[in-house]
Amino acid sequence: MNNIYKQLFEDKLIDNKQHEFLDAIHTKKLLSLYYELRLLLYLGILLFTGGLGYFAYQNIGEIGHIISMGVIGIGIIVCFYFIQKFSEPYSNNEVKIKLVYFDYILLLAALLIISLITYIQIYFDLVELLINWSSFASAAVLFFIAYRYDNRALLSMGITAFAATIGISITPINWSTGDWFSSSNLYLITIFLGLILIGAGVFSEFKNIKKHFKFTYQNFGIILFYIGCVSSIFDNNHNYLYATFLLLSAGAASYYTWKTKEFLFFLYSNISFYIALSFFVFSTLIDINEAEILLIYYFPVTCIGYIVLLITKKSHFSND
Repeated sequence: MNNIYKQLFEDKLIDNKQHEFLDAIHTKKLLSLYYELRLLLYLGILLFTGGLGYFAYQNIGEIGHIISMGVIGIGIIVCFYFIQKFSEPYSNNEVKIKLVYFDYILLLAALLIISLITYIQIYFDLVELLINWSSFASAAVLFFIAYRYDNRALLSMGITAFAATIGISITPINWSTGDWFSSSNLYLITIFLGLILIGAGVFSEFKNIKKHFKFTYQNFGIILFYIGCVSSIFDNNHNYLYATFLLLSAGAASYYTWKTKEFLFFLYSNISFYIALSFFVFSTLIDINEAEILLIYYFPVTCIGYIVLLITKKSHFSND
């Protein structure tokens, strides 16, 4: 880097000011706080919306429910005033907005809309009746805003809300009534949802409709797919069938992502392949006499071997 910008300066391709700027970056006299400031702004919006809800909860007897909902509604209107003022027309390609704080206003507006939907449900005692529909409405709003204003953060939130709509949550429980469900179908739901999201990413690229959303779709899809497969191995009567399915699909995905040099997806696939392979190894050796010594050394040897492989082959992905 040092030789490059000095050579450019000597060839009079950059002026002295540009040379000093590049030198400050190279010597780390000038540091970028871009990501730190973005994190603080996102955190500020989350704290603001959380504080707004807590304030309404603490003072609900004084300010009233209707006034609280009205204030949230006014906040949504103000946010969309600035959004419409600075937004660009819809495009299937990536859209660049000149306003630095545009994404944060979008996030605030989306969170306020979801807060208002939730507030209305609780106030009119409609939680149990409309729990699935409210999740669907939240997902629809988030997807619309994400596509209309080209925001990948809201797309991620929309995918999460959509997953909640069809019944995937941290625990298989209907929290509105406290009833536990059988988790026998949860694996299949998760696997199929993962495949749907992977397909949505491929479709977006193939049809050139927000093709930069492909990574977000496929990241969620691959994670859900592998989580569903891995969970089914350890909590299902057909664990050998699911393990075989995971072994083959993760192996094929590892080969494909190696060819396309997608390191993150390659890592996901490798880990899932390793889990399925380990299941078969332990299932085979656990009943064999004097095989315990092999199982003791299995994880250290294979993990160290895999790390060495990644280090030696890191140049394969470094061109991207």
